[in-house]
Amino acid sequence: QKSWWSSGNESEEPTALYYCVVYLAPGDYHRFHSPVSWVVESRRHFAGELYSRVVLLGRWKYGFFSYTPVGATNVGSIVVNFDRELRTNSLLTDTRADRAAEKAAESGEPYSGYAEATYTAASRVLGGHPLQRGEEMGGFQLGSTIVMVFEGPKGRRPTFDEGFMDQGRRGGWKWCIEKGMQVKVGEKLGYAVTEEG
Repeated sequence: QKSWWSSGNESEEPTALYYCVVYLAPGDYHRFHSPVSWVVESRRHFAGELYSRVVLLGRWKYGFFSYTPVGATNVGSIVVNFDRELRTNSLLTDTRADRAAEKAAESGEPYSGYAEATYTAASRVLGGHPLQRGEEMGGFQLGSTIVMVFEGPKGRRPTFDEGFMDQGRRGGWKWCIEKGMQVKVGEKLGYAVTEEG
């Protein structure tokens, strides 16, 4: 069995990209928690007074995993518990974003629009900041959105001899939620099914 901290998808099983968008209304719980055990390798902060975004990039046992808190207009400050330098919802307070903009101006290059930080110093063994499923990652000032994009098992279609017309895909990612559903902290969004199990 593969460790959750292993680098990338080491199995021969094909993978696919999946995504999930969770909207937080003003009256909802505004802390966010890690949906799976994974390692955050880097962060990209797209600073701004409107719709500030913090893209956390890393990996989990099936490969790529990203978790993006998106701040609401005017009030959507984002806090990431393990990143003390991050300041969101302002073009003037993110020191790393300021330095990136200054560096681009000095070299005469256009500013990429985001500041990047790496978390490799958090754990040299894992190459990033490890998070356990359910661990609090941070929070918002007010309603906003979480966008997750991740790699997961693709599964396979049955062959003609196996009756491909009568059966769905074997294995792969299965969702426990549907569009428009209200979800609560700790509720399972989906799960991976291997062909054997």
